Amino acid sequence: MGATGNFKITIPISEDSEIPPTEETQLIPTSCAQFPGSFAPDLREDKRRVSKRSGFSDRIYIFFTDGWGDVTVWKSAFIEFVGTTCLCYLSAFISIAIRNSDTTQIAAYVGVTNIFLLTLFICALAPASGGHMNPIITFATVITGLTGFPRGMLYMIGQTTGAALAGGLIRGSLGDQRTLIYNGGGCFLETTSVSEGQAYLIESIFSCIMLILSFGTALDPRQAQLFGPRLGPFMVGCTLGFVSFSSINLAPEYPGAGLNPARCFAFAVARGNFAYQWIWWFGPVTGAIIQSSVYHFAPPYHRERVDRRHST
Repeated sequence: MGATGNFKITIPISEDSEIPPTEETQLIPTSCAQFPGSFAPDLREDKRRVSKRSGFSDRIYIFFTDGWGDVTVWKSAFIEFVGTTCLCYLSAFISIAIRNSDTTQIAAYVGVTNIFLLTLFICALAPASGGHMNPIITFATVITGLTGFPRGMLYMIGQTTGAALAGGLIRGSLGDQRTLIYNGGGCFLETTSVSEGQAYLIESIFSCIMLILSFGTALDPRQAQLFGPRLGPFMVGCTLGFVSFSSINLAPEYPGAGLNPARCFAFAVARGNFAYQWIWWFGPVTGAIIQSSVYHFAPPYHRERVDRRHST
């Protein structure tokens, strides 16, 4: 038997072949996407070193340029594209299914389904990309320094493009009439019940809370030691579930905080109406800036001097 995690395949050997009949080849699992902003605790190998000799301009240059030529980063961005497409598409149909069930407990159903939906997607994609599937998660990890700028930009482009594709697939699957009836799946606003300013404030605060909880339960480097690699994705799913549960049914014709700009963009593409899209984007950005300020004020790490002469 091969090593754990490896798949061994025996190559058929013909009589005329010069290859020894006992030779075998192995399918080795592809290396995982390892960076501090991953939702998989075991894949957060952080080799960042801060040298006192390097100037601020050098650090900025490395931050903005290091990673563009890494093929694995581009592959991870493609996985984010695929994952976001699937997540947005499935989320729309879950919302429609709950709406058609005529239940009075919509908030409970949405909260529970979000817990399992996000947990499963993170578990499925974290080894390949870190399992973000949300531009605001990626943006928050970029401005906190957990995700490099090239990876972050490629991820957000992939997520937004995937959301646009999901929107087209939703409209194609439901047809024009039913898509408009269901508002493309969600993320809509009638200002007669909630004003733009109120919706923006709700989106900002709820996004900030979601990010604080997500960072604290899954992205804090100390969490892997406390809870291990398996509980982190579930805790992120619980975070989304409870936060989304808290904002549902606040007012008629307002489904609550979106918490994922890509998801709301997909629904807007599906219904062909981009009204109030700025709320679903700038609200989470505001929340991310607030959260990053807290993160930088009390970071979950400390800098330690490294003697390069004795480091390996």
